[in-house]
Amino acid sequence: MEIQEFIERQLGLWPAAAERFRALEGVETKTVEMPCGTTYRVQFNPSRAVSTRAKVDAATIAARPCFLCARNRPPEQLSMPWEDLEILVNPFPIFPGHLTIAARDHQPQTLRGRVDQMKRLSRELPGYTIFFNGAKAGASAPDHFHFQAVPSRFMHVGGPYESYKLTGEGAETVDEMINAVCTDGVLTVIPRRRHRPECYDQIGVSPASIDLCGTLIAVSCEDFDALTGERVEQILREVTEQEPQLYVGLTGDATEFQTDAEGIHTVAGVRIGDGFHWQRDETFRYGGKMMKFNGRLVNRIGLEEYLKSVISSEMSATSSIELLKAHTVISRSWVLAQMRATRVRACAGIPVNEKEGADLLQWFDRDDHEGFDVCSDDHCQRYQGITRQTSPLVAQAVDATRGLVLTTADGRIADARFSKCCGGAFELFENCWEPRHHSYLEAGPDAPEGSPLPDLTGEEEARRWILSAPPAYCNCEDSEVLAQVLNDFDRETTPDFYRWEVAYGVDELSDLIRRRSGIDFGRIDALEPVRRGLSGRIYQLRIRGSKKEMIVGKELIIRRWLSESHLRSSAFVVDRQDDKFILHGAGWGHGVGLCQIGAAMMAAQGFNYQEILRHYFPNTTL
Repeated sequence: MEIQEFIERQLGLWPAAAERFRALEGVETKTVEMPCGTTYRVQFNPSRAVSTRAKVDAATIAARPCFLCARNRPPEQLSMPWEDLEILVNPFPIFPGHLTIAARDHQPQTLRGRVDQMKRLSRELPGYTIFFNGAKAGASAPDHFHFQAVPSRFMHVGGPYESYKLTGEGAETVDEMINAVCTDGVLTVIPRRRHRPECYDQIGVSPASIDLCGTLIAVSCEDFDALTGERVEQILREVTEQEPQLYVGLTGDATEFQTDAEGIHTVAGVRIGDGFHWQRDETFRYGGKMMKFNGRLVNRIGLEEYLKSVISSEMSATSSIELLKAHTVISRSWVLAQMRATRVRACAGIPVNEKEGADLLQWFDRDDHEGFDVCSDDHCQRYQGITRQTSPLVAQAVDATRGLVLTTADGRIADARFSKCCGGAFELFENCWEPRHHSYLEAGPDAPEGSPLPDLTGEEEARRWILSAPPAYCNCEDSEVLAQVLNDFDRETTPDFYRWEVAYGVDELSDLIRRRSGIDFGRIDALEPVRRGLSGRIYQLRIRGSKKEMIVGKELIIRRWLSESHLRSSAFVVDRQDDKFILHGAGWGHGVGLCQIGAAMMAAQGFNYQEILRHYFPNTTL
């Protein structure tokens, strides 16, 4: 009997199934565009709730009768024998012609010993694609072996995940966590990382082979409306990728790339040090996949390969192994936390401007990255492709900590921050970014446990602290240690990191602030700290001029307005001498989280990377 004749005979005898097949003609669908640049089909099919919402835990499976065993099937359901299988019409179809091909005997859903059978079946059902859902990869009957099949025109392998065409038996190794698709004897395997996406309790999608091959199934109207292109891509990536894949937006005006025979992309005009005095455009080489989004080049790269470049770019690739391990863990933690924060923030609409008794209180963090996860410059983490993968030691550090992140008490990935030099004390997160306290980003001394830290929120103690040079890990003059942290770009800056001094004439400062802020304060009369954090960093500063007076913050705005590029930090005191403003400062950067120079000194003193992480990120678990 021809398969189409079998389907027609079955639907003629089973009115309920026939009605669900007829309903497919009016099923609602939409096409969404994913950030990776491809489109995806979303289908609203409430009848599939029986599969999507199915409980597949061991207790539920053991308690219910198996609906694929002949004795438990409806009397209307016909079967067509083929080898040791039975071809059935699926009574809850996704597409016309949807079939289930089940084993006659009750046996587990495993592909072992059946790869060649799957290929034979695909050849004997021309025009059909055979697929297999692993027991933990979308199978609603994980206790009874079965294939499924739909007309090939509905199946398209390809998406934001890796798939593998196999000629041998490679699909049989981890088949609980795979989806396999076979057309005309060509077998493609899609490895799975997890059964269901994180959003399953809110958006009830449970991806199986069909969902991964071009059509994601929603079983409620609310879920259908919520499935945007970004959400679809996120779901597919969550359930399929063994290693997180990042989309890195390249900074600068680079819009073209050349790809060689080995798949390496060369890009000229990539901006580094954007807004800093070492700003320049350079040529870098990248692995992974290169694409364009809204005119910007975006590099898709695996997380661990990304880290090898970041660690070499953020510091010298000849750094000590313990420092490299510590930095790898926090860089991995930070980027994964940012990927989630970007998505949450996009939904929550958290503002970047706040009013706390200031005329301008603004913080900058993740507000300008649309279409990619992170950028390639200091705004995120320095990423310069394979050009910066310069040391076997970096690869060793990344491999040794593969997959390790810092987590909080409630199991979330820590938003692990770092800066070049904290100046002897680290700062609270909320004094630099959004007003949210993180218990693992506390303020404290960059010194051995038990060392005192004065109250640097007051002007008297802050002045005494900044004008002195108290002992601290980052109070370092060891050129070998500094060389571990500072790469070529950093060494172009004066070596005064722990304590520094900048002087401006009044007219020079007035012109600088006018140009950098876009506000004409007139002739600057005074710079007055209004609020300092626990590290002495100013996060609200009053600027008094002959034309205007204004309180501004947070720390990055202050650093931008008081320098042609960026002032090293906002931990400074101001002296007025005749026609000059002299700023005496401490540290380089925001001072939150890990202090790179301090961590380098700790490693040089024999601390391992776990001890370094505990020092800078209390209340976390590795």
